[in-house]
Amino acid sequence: MGFLRRDKSDSSQQRQPPVGGRHVPQTAATEPDGRVSELSQVVVEGMGEVPIARDMLELLQLGLPYLTQRECSDQAVVAGQTAARLGYLSRAAEFAMFEGELEPDDDLETTLGERLDAAEAAGTSAWDAMADLAAAMVTGESLDPSPEEGGPSWTLAGLDGRARGRLRDDLVARMQCPPDIVAEDLKLTWKYGYFLCALDELCED
Repeated sequence: MGFLRRDKSDSSQQRQPPVGGRHVPQTAATEPDGRVSELSQVVVEGMGEVPIARDMLELLQLGLPYLTQRECSDQAVVAGQTAARLGYLSRAAEFAMFEGELEPDDDLETTLGERLDAAEAAGTSAWDAMADLAAAMVTGESLDPSPEEGGPSWTLAGLDGRARGRLRDDLVARMQCPPDIVAEDLKLTWKYGYFLCALDELCED
């Protein structure tokens, strides 16, 4: 996990339990900034402790080259997988923080169902269908969409789009960016992992 730097300013605080098993501390702050800070800490702690299915890890690894549509060094691919895992765990932690309060996005659930049905009819992988939809969600909105622009960063239940952007920026800022990519590439890949987790939630309902 050499690409991730822990925030030394939090070292005096008690370690928070990881996000495994959809669990986060029950003392989550009510203010958006407090929630972002707590989620960030939970995600960092969960990076080395929360298991992710192997098929999902493979999809997370493909996020950076898929979104950039160019050759990436091995170092960049590993950094991209780290960013995507951070995004995936961010949504898992957010889901746990708001558990019981979140209503599923009916439109997204319908779209996912159609994609999965089409994949089954074509004899292709459901995992690939989820990855394609997650990538389309990333490229279908700007990096930081405004409330007026909308898009999945705003329509998914939980934090609002601005808070999600702050969470993403805090986590990606802890990473070392390889020379052949830029920070924006990692931010987009974080969103890819985040949206993949949101789709995974709908599959579990």
